[in-house]
Amino acid sequence: PTSSCNSSLISRGVKCGGILSAPMGNVTSPNFPGLYPYDTECSWLIVVSEGSSVLLTFYHFELEFHTDCAYDYIKIYNGISEDEGNLLGKFCGDISPPQFTSSWNVMSIIFRSDRHVAHRGFSVGYRKDMCGGVLTGLSGIISSPGYPTEYSNNADCSWAIHVSNLTVVTLVFLDFQLENNEGCNFDFVALFDGPTVTHRHLGNYCGNDLPPDTVTTSNQLLVVFRSDFNIGGRGFKAYYYSGECQQVLTAIRGNFTSPHYPSIYPNNINCHWMITLAAGYRIKLYFNSMELEDRNSLTDECDYDSVVVHDGGSKTDPLLGSWCSSEQPPSLLSKGNKLLVILSSDRNSAFKGFSASYVGGRCPYRAWYLFFHCYSITPMHSFGFKWCPSMSAAQGLSSKSRSPSSLCQTWIERTFTLGTHPAQPR
Repeated sequence: PTSSCNSSLISRGVKCGGILSAPMGNVTSPNFPGLYPYDTECSWLIVVSEGSSVLLTFYHFELEFHTDCAYDYIKIYNGISEDEGNLLGKFCGDISPPQFTSSWNVMSIIFRSDRHVAHRGFSVGYRKDMCGGVLTGLSGIISSPGYPTEYSNNADCSWAIHVSNLTVVTLVFLDFQLENNEGCNFDFVALFDGPTVTHRHLGNYCGNDLPPDTVTTSNQLLVVFRSDFNIGGRGFKAYYYSGECQQVLTAIRGNFTSPHYPSIYPNNINCHWMITLAAGYRIKLYFNSMELEDRNSLTDECDYDSVVVHDGGSKTDPLLGSWCSSEQPPSLLSKGNKLLVILSSDRNSAFKGFSASYVGGRCPYRAWYLFFHCYSITPMHSFGFKWCPSMSAAQGLSSKSRSPSSLCQTWIERTFTLGTHPAQPR
């Protein structure tokens, strides 16, 4: 049923919304299963016990349709609704939203109707989840029950990770300690390349060794954790990325931005951009703009949201810097052919993010050739070798005491600019 003109549906002090703290319950639109009233806004805050999450399941959904859900809609938040960085989705029409699992113990639902056209509305159930759920964020963290304390016996948890259709899922384990046995039949983590256990089995893991990084062939991954009746361990902690939150950049130059830039980035993400060029190349990185959450006023550190850059391909490589707020990082030059950029955000206060550009290049000739032939006592300029740097560019570089590698590095630092490459010798 639908109504586009019904005086009984005019909102007159409609009471809806509230704080729900029971371990399970239901939320419905006002007057459900009748038509919801016009011009109404309702807000529900679901808070379950610390250490658990909220699982949300829709049983009925029927709102006015609009391409951008501009008229009547529901918004689902992974936390409080005052922070748009927590937004999981905005929905309207008659297609039910998917299941949602919060990343912590708080979830919010906002319902809004305009002054025209009413439908039956929605009915949604929630319950406290100690482990498992449906994860749809750009990235997220999963861990065994009670981590890092010992997990419970007879646990049976399943996490279905579902990201946008055009990307894949990468799962990386940060910590891993389960009961060890040959065949991993007692306590184990099992991975499946799809949403169910009928999909391709990627492996069973137990013991103390970190499982390998896993990349799916589709946009879904199922993680199953089971424990038997005795002998436990610390458990595990892992994070996943969707393709929107993880990029490998191999072009000689390029641009990249935080998710949704210049709109605000989501909360609770950990996104990686790996710049990888051919051996012998080095990378210069520029941040064109940056707007993240401010530094912690007590520690003066970027404890909340931050961008960090590592001089290499992993977090164990040297740190070039960490930035937040509206700081303007300097241009950065790698020592090798890889740079890793990581954006991390916490549970609240998201901002526009950042825009960055990079360019790759290499010493335009072998450093020893440059050293001995371009900057020797009688420079090759004298003999018409046009590919040698100009003498003005060579100032301070011609001393024989400078090593070839140092000379090459200084040359790159002085001549590497966006859109400009030193001339290559023929």
